[in-house]
Amino acid sequence: MSGVYLVSLDKRFEHLQKPLQRTAARVFQFLKIPNAHINIVLINASGMQRLNREYRGKDKATDVIAVEHPQGFPSIPSGAIGEVYLNPPAVRRKEYSLEYALVHGILHLRGFNHRNKGDKMKMEKLEKRILLWLANTY
Repeated sequence: MSGVYLVSLDKRFEHLQKPLQRTAARVFQFLKIPNAHINIVLINASGMQRLNREYRGKDKATDVIAVEHPQGFPSIPSGAIGEVYLNPPAVRRKEYSLEYALVHGILHLRGFNHRNKGDKMKMEKLEKRILLWLANTY
């Protein structure tokens, strides 16, 4: 059984916790990875900017950051794939939903990227399939 652990570091985002937990669990169902564990953190712009600066060398807030857990690290449970940090206000300014940003982050944790055109097209195609499946299975 998958484990989705979500924390909001800003009280303004607490109402998003349960819907995003359900979405993540359903994405794991779609991807057929039943024993995956993920941490999702809802964070404000200043916190996201700090993370982006420290881990990516970019001194600006962003909408989503995915951080993989190192394999075999003793304090990380089996099946843990990583953490997804979401900045809801930054996502709202984009042309997509919070659910899309979460799916995007999860796919990064599964090894997908958009470094070149082929990889980007493959990732976008899977994102669309997942979002359509989510919309049609509620």
